[in-house]
Amino acid sequence: MAAKVVTPSTTLLKIFETWKGGVVRVERNKVLNTRLDVILDRPEKNNCLSGEMMKQFGEHAEKFSDDKNALIVVSGVGKSFCSGADLGLIKDISDKKLGVEMFGYMSTVLTLLNSSPAISIAKIHGHALGGATEICSSTDIRIAHSSSKIAFFQSKMGIVPSWGGAFYLEKIMGRGRALAAMGRANVMTAKEAKELGYVDFVYENEEDAESFINQIASSGLEVTRAQKAMLNAVQVGTDAQKKILESVWNGETHRNALQKQLDAVVKK
Repeated sequence: MAAKVVTPSTTLLKIFETWKGGVVRVERNKVLNTRLDVILDRPEKNNCLSGEMMKQFGEHAEKFSDDKNALIVVSGVGKSFCSGADLGLIKDISDKKLGVEMFGYMSTVLTLLNSSPAISIAKIHGHALGGATEICSSTDIRIAHSSSKIAFFQSKMGIVPSWGGAFYLEKIMGRGRALAAMGRANVMTAKEAKELGYVDFVYENEEDAESFINQIASSGLEVTRAQKAMLNAVQVGTDAQKKILESVWNGETHRNALQKQLDAVVKK
């Protein structure tokens, strides 16, 4: 999908603007310049999304497809990743029409995150509850601190995933496991979520998490983006895969890596 700013409907926007607090910061990583950090910053509320933050999420969506991105990492400030949406805000949009409008808005934002040419990663710690799991589900990879708690709480609130997360969840876990997680709405540990295939890597400390993330982009911008492009091309056909292969074969990274391996063989 082309880069664009996502804007809510006029009615939804007015409600969003009445629910202040927190910020969604999007920054170029200081250590790895091919990494874009999406930071949920409302620690006093466990990063639950205010209307203002939802609006900002859409405003930043055009940055997800930036050609400089090899990685997009979504994380939260403070004790938790995110505890979902502000309940007061949800009460204010409890009208059926507004609920559907919110679905259209947030699902579009998360589709842009998921469809970015960059590999997207949710870096979970503390709690990831309700709507937060939909953000996580829209990313390509989910890593979680060993003490993390993850729950698809929507059914306990009498609703279904409302930001488009169900589409990704079935792909990640399979239909049966996805339905069980949605229906039970139980709190899962990071280990349990990994056993179910939802979490890809469990980390014990910040150093482990950052090492795992940065290793994914260790081959450079073009080659890292090509890995995701290749998996996408598999769904299209052989010609699409050939095109991705041609984009990196005999490129500078390929030549340097090949020479390094040949030199190592000679030294033995």
